[in-house]
Amino acid sequence: MYSLNATDIYSISTPENTYVYDLFPFSTGLAVLSSDETLRLLDPRALCTESRILRDVGEQVTCCTTLDRHNLVAVAGTNGKIKIWDMRSNSLQGNVTTGDVSSIISLASCSHNGLAGGSELMNHEASIILWDLRNMGSSPLLTFNQSHSDDITDLKFHPQSSNILLSGSTDGLVNIFNTSFTEEEEALHQTFNHGASIHHCNFLNDFDIFALSHDEKFSICKMSTNLDDEVDGSKEIHYGDLREILGGEYVANVLVRPGGDAVLGIGTHSQNSFDLVKLKSRPTWTFVPEEKVILDRAHGSDIVRSFCFFDEFLVFFQLFTNVLPKPQESNEVIYDEEKSSKPSIAVQSPIYQSQQPILEHEDVSRRDYGSEQVKKAINYLDKYKRLNPHTPRKHSGVFGAAGQYLQAFLPRLYIHGLPSDGLQENQKLPGQLGHAVQLLEEAAQQDNPDAIYILAEMNFYGNFSHPKNYRNAFMRYNQLASLNGNSSAQHMLGFMYSTGIGGAVERDQAKALLYHTFAALNNNVRSEMTLAYRYYTGIGVAANCDTAVQHYKSVADKAIKWIRSGPPGGMVWVSDSYRLADENGGVYGEGASFSSSGNNRNKHGVHSDAHAALDDVLEYLDLMSRKGDFKATFGLGRIHYDGQKGLPRNLKSAKWYFMRVAKLYWQRDGRIIESDKPGLEKVATKAAGYLGRMFLRGEGVEQSFDKAQIWFQRGIKSGDAGSQWGMGLMLLEGLGMSKNSVRATEYFKAAADQDFAPAQVSLGALYLDQGTPSDILVATRYFELAERYGNLEAYYFLAEIMNQGIGRDRNCGLASMYYKNVAEKVEPFLSSFTEANQAYINGDYELALIDYMHAAEQGWEKGQANVAYLLDDQRSLLNFPNWLSFSRPRPELLKNRALALLYWTRSSKQSNIDSLVKMGDYYLKGIGTTADMEKAASCYTAACEYKKSAMALYNLAWMHENGAGLDQDFHLAKRYYDLALETNEEAYLPVTLSLLKLRIRSAWNTLTNGRVNSIQDEPSSHKQWSPSEWIRNFLRNENKYLRDGELEDNFLPETNSMLNSNTDGLYDDSNEDGILESLIILGLCASLVFLIWYRQQHQQRQNRELAGTQNRGVAAPPQQDMFPQRGNVEIAQQAGGDAGH
Repeated sequence: MYSLNATDIYSISTPENTYVYDLFPFSTGLAVLSSDETLRLLDPRALCTESRILRDVGEQVTCCTTLDRHNLVAVAGTNGKIKIWDMRSNSLQGNVTTGDVSSIISLASCSHNGLAGGSELMNHEASIILWDLRNMGSSPLLTFNQSHSDDITDLKFHPQSSNILLSGSTDGLVNIFNTSFTEEEEALHQTFNHGASIHHCNFLNDFDIFALSHDEKFSICKMSTNLDDEVDGSKEIHYGDLREILGGEYVANVLVRPGGDAVLGIGTHSQNSFDLVKLKSRPTWTFVPEEKVILDRAHGSDIVRSFCFFDEFLVFFQLFTNVLPKPQESNEVIYDEEKSSKPSIAVQSPIYQSQQPILEHEDVSRRDYGSEQVKKAINYLDKYKRLNPHTPRKHSGVFGAAGQYLQAFLPRLYIHGLPSDGLQENQKLPGQLGHAVQLLEEAAQQDNPDAIYILAEMNFYGNFSHPKNYRNAFMRYNQLASLNGNSSAQHMLGFMYSTGIGGAVERDQAKALLYHTFAALNNNVRSEMTLAYRYYTGIGVAANCDTAVQHYKSVADKAIKWIRSGPPGGMVWVSDSYRLADENGGVYGEGASFSSSGNNRNKHGVHSDAHAALDDVLEYLDLMSRKGDFKATFGLGRIHYDGQKGLPRNLKSAKWYFMRVAKLYWQRDGRIIESDKPGLEKVATKAAGYLGRMFLRGEGVEQSFDKAQIWFQRGIKSGDAGSQWGMGLMLLEGLGMSKNSVRATEYFKAAADQDFAPAQVSLGALYLDQGTPSDILVATRYFELAERYGNLEAYYFLAEIMNQGIGRDRNCGLASMYYKNVAEKVEPFLSSFTEANQAYINGDYELALIDYMHAAEQGWEKGQANVAYLLDDQRSLLNFPNWLSFSRPRPELLKNRALALLYWTRSSKQSNIDSLVKMGDYYLKGIGTTADMEKAASCYTAACEYKKSAMALYNLAWMHENGAGLDQDFHLAKRYYDLALETNEEAYLPVTLSLLKLRIRSAWNTLTNGRVNSIQDEPSSHKQWSPSEWIRNFLRNENKYLRDGELEDNFLPETNSMLNSNTDGLYDDSNEDGILESLIILGLCASLVFLIWYRQQHQQRQNRELAGTQNRGVAAPPQQDMFPQRGNVEIAQQAGGDAGH
């Protein structure tokens, strides 16, 4: 093993981006054919000297060959013509043609003036054509077009017998022809099936033939010695993938040497190296890698196209070109011979995409290189992680918070150095981390994919406290993607090109689309979802609903498959997707944002301050439960079973609470306990449904179909919908009992009639399987009912119905929307919200930004809103100098206003009103873009027309008041101010102050006869109502008041985590008891009113009877006081009489 040193170089400086097709030795020099259709003759002893240059040697040149080592060169092109050039006289000697426009892509010549050409597949034919160069103007001698079914990639004549022709094709066949026969069937002597697309084939000696495919597989076979007999095939010796045997990333060619051996050229473009490995012929053909010649860093990052030996001179040549984003020069290098007496020439050319394996999977044998270093590195990283646990950046506790505010209050008088992207050269990593990185880099140099991936992740995410270096991360991802088509690396390359994160690369949506396409083809689900969203909205490509549906359906299919792979009933999880701005009342704060004002003011999300005291709620419910409130006990069970933000699912606690409720109603043997507690039966049957579900799924308990059946049976007796559905599921799938779809349907129907979403889906699926038009309509109706609860399978079935046009016309738009909903709801399978939320809680805003960006690129609106919110630096109107700022300096990664505008825009297109208003603010102030008043006004107008936004109305009023982007009109400004106040009563103070200023300006404008339209009195719309109209309007207003009262009482958020995690609508009637109590109270009040009325009627009747007696002349008894007057003798009689009774 030894190396060669370069002593000279030749560069093709003009035109730019020129690369070399081929090179070959002449007796008078070295010929070089380049992509600029130029043929150059170079002096091997002084490459810098061009002895001859022939320009325009062909039209769209594809290949060339020398003619019997003379000074003639044959050059072929895509027009079917082959031109013969004389290098001594720089003149055209003649040409031959195929007779049509077939593109010639391979050439071979023999010593008896014979020339063979192989064509591309055209009109289902690939031809081998032979000419006699002594008659250039004549037609071809022979044409063979039946033996190959694809492009003819290589042709070679036998070294001793010029009538033997070898051909290789992309159909995987290697054929041997005896051109002494004119009929193709007779001429075909022997066929070898290599099994892969042939790149090169040739004779190693008189009888041994090698074949090298485009996937670097190598084999050797023997030619039959009896040329008069036809041979159908021969046994091959398969060596397999040479990259696994010899290392490297590609094989250029195998060339025969005069001594009977051969030399193989193998390159590693990621390491800029090219090696020559000997292939010895005795006793069998064997590679000798220990004697290879190393040309370390002799090449650029492009693949070596060909190489050759020049035995007339003891020098070695290398010719290569670079096709990079920036123009590069093509270079040719001369190397002095140190130990080899056989100098060589190597040529490299760009990598054609058609030659790149897109779906190449990782080979196990390749992973062996550097595997020991990777194992040691992982051990070091494990030790480092144990010794350096990750701690949140946010301070906790009173003193921590006080210290944080004190630190923020003090002026920051430190010096900011230049921003650094990663480690400096003289900076070292500490301890185990440094050792691990060193080992990983060593393994990465050996193309170990695990090492490359770990290094890429460490540089990108800063894993194990490694400094982030996005350029190094991009390099590693690119290395891995080029090495084996790793889909994760391709996904990350697409992500980096899409976002331009960290400045590693410029944003390029076309390249992002390309890499995501490759990753999606390689079964990367997140890239496929990204592709779906891009085609859905037209990012980097024209919007295409059919393509979007295709990708969304593929993602939804995988998501549903993942859900159904769980326990009976499917996977369950707690939703982690929410908007960060909602924790502060929205983008503009509490009351000012659309999400927390107007009709939304009482619909707080589960992540707002309205739910901040979760511990207090749990403590209160626990207190009530200890006092015997079984409803509170059941509520605690539901909370622990469903989980929500800040409270993960606790199945053991849920089972304990449910069991506690059940024991109040049932004995151990199932007998009912007599109790006078109202509502206990209903709550206990709900708890039984939950317990049956937990035993059915094995949640918090050992899975037991028998126990599940027992609890479901108890719940069914009281008509519990969850128990009915659970029993139906067991009968349908045969869980612990025989399958019985008829009984299952009955249970599903009973539960569906109670508006239980999972039962509606199960019943709809059974109807859909029937396939009749009426059954399809019924199934669709059930799916639409279940859709109200956000049931995933209901979305999926509706998407299938819309996409396939089952029972109705196909609707691509609705199908894509339903598929998108399915994909976006399966967060654990597809999203990075969990990691992003945790990073945000820990104060690592850079990591949170990256994780939210992953979700945003996949189409999650909440991810887009969170990215824009983190990048937004316009949250306050007060801009302090940096040294007086009360907050930490923003990381460089979060200083990207243009990217913030991009994600505000994408979020607004998914119906986020606050994002739409923010988008208008950016255009109004020129943040992240040039100021555009018209676009700002369009954003505000859209926010007002779509849904009333007080902020947008106020901004439109300001623009009309000041004539900014809109006509200055004080009257319209007042109207918009009034609408803003009408939309949001909390805007009273700013609107009142603005109106006061506006009226002053309008009055001055009127006094000075200004050109602006002043405020005018609105025409009176007052109308005199008739009594009937007055009553009707009164009742209408009363109903409106009652409806407003209902909204006031609706504190349940639209995105409640319980409803999302329990999207089946399970037991959402828990407030029925409160309604019953209200009805009882109303009944008691009505009874009291009736009793008062009855008493009054009784008294009135007595009064009427007394009046009638007086009218008939009967003296009424004298009215006495309650106590007789003093001195009345009846006092004693009354007392005595009373005593005597």
